[in-house]
Amino acid sequence: MPLFGSKKRDRRVVIAGGGTGGHLFPGVAVAEAIQKLDPTVDIAFVGTERGIEARVIPELGYRLELVDVPMLKGGGALGWAKGLSKLPFSGMQSMGVFSKLNPGLVVSVGGYAAGPFTMLAAVRGVPTALMEQNSVPGMTNRLLGKVVDRAFLTFDASERHFPDVDCEVVGNPVRSSLLELAEDFEYEPPTNRDEFRILIIGGSGGAASFNSHLPADLCALGDLAERVVVRHQCGKGRLSEVDGGYDEFAGQAEVVEFIDDMAAAYDWCDLLICRAGASTIAEVLVLGIPALYVPFAHAADDHQTKNAQAIAESGAGIAIADADVGQGRATRLISGLIHNPISLANIAEQARKLGRPHAAEQVAERCMAMMDA
Repeated sequence: MPLFGSKKRDRRVVIAGGGTGGHLFPGVAVAEAIQKLDPTVDIAFVGTERGIEARVIPELGYRLELVDVPMLKGGGALGWAKGLSKLPFSGMQSMGVFSKLNPGLVVSVGGYAAGPFTMLAAVRGVPTALMEQNSVPGMTNRLLGKVVDRAFLTFDASERHFPDVDCEVVGNPVRSSLLELAEDFEYEPPTNRDEFRILIIGGSGGAASFNSHLPADLCALGDLAERVVVRHQCGKGRLSEVDGGYDEFAGQAEVVEFIDDMAAAYDWCDLLICRAGASTIAEVLVLGIPALYVPFAHAADDHQTKNAQAIAESGAGIAIADADVGQGRATRLISGLIHNPISLANIAEQARKLGRPHAAEQVAERCMAMMDA
C-alpha cells in the first residue's frame, strides 16, 4: 500500500541509476525494447553528474534528470559520515524530480543515483523493479530489494540476495545495436588476412592494470606484433600516458579515451581483452567473440573472478588474473592465439551458445505489464 495518496501517473518509465557502463547500458537496452513494444511510452533516466549517464544519455536522445547522491563507499568512516549527512538533500532533490516526471514505473539499474529515487517511488505506490547484472548485488540494489515489486536477475545465484521480492532470471539485457549486429554476425578467425586485431576495453573508465601493463605485454610479442593492430580504450585523461606505452610496439596501436560505437568495435576485432563484468560478458556472448577476461580484483565479493571462471570452464573464453597482467602470461596467451585461429573459432562458437539475446525484450514486456496493471 502506498503511504501517500495516489494520482494518475504518466505512461513514463524512469530508469534510475548508472555511474558505470555496466549499470547503465542494460537500462538503455530495456528502454530501447520498451519503445519498440510501444513507441507512445515515454522514457526518462535519473542519474548523477559524475556518472557515465551524464554524457551518454543526452547523446542517445533520452531525457535525463540529475540528482546529487553521495558515494558511501571508499572514503572510510569520514566518507560515510559525509555521505550520510548529504542524503537528506538527495531525498529532497529526488522528490522534486519525482514530481516533475510523475512516473508510471521506476526501474533501478543499480548505482548510487538509483537509491533515493526508487525508494521514493516505492513509498509513493508506483510500480518498481530492479535489474541486477552481477551474481552478487551492490549495496543500492541490495537495499532496494526489500521494497521493490520485482527483480530481474542475470544469474540464478543472485536470488538468495533478494528473499523479499519476486525474482526472475532473464539474463543481462543487451543494446539493440549489438542485437542487430548479432543477427547476421558470425565470427571469422583471421586466417585469410595479414592483420590480427586486438580490442582492449577496460570498462567505461578504462582499467589501471590494462593501461599500465598491457602495452608492455604486447610490445613483448616482438616481431610477431608486426601483423597486430591494437585498439585500446584507456578512459578519460590517460591518452598520452597509454599511447606512450606503445612506442616500442612493432605493430599498429590506436589509443582512445572512449569508444561510442561498441557494435562496430566488436565487429572489427579478432580478440577482445576485457574485464569480466556481467554487462560486458552478456554483449560478448550474444555476439560470440573470443575474449581474454581479466577480472577486476576488487569487485564486490570478487564476483568478476567467479564470472570469468564460469566462462572459462565452459570453453567460452579465457581467464587470467589481474595480477598476471604485465608478468608475461598475457603475452604467451596472445601469442598462442595468434598462432591458433582454430582455437579462436572454437571459443567464439561456445560463447555464442551461452548468449541470451532476448533478455531486454523479456524485461520490457514485464515492465509494460507492471505499468499497465
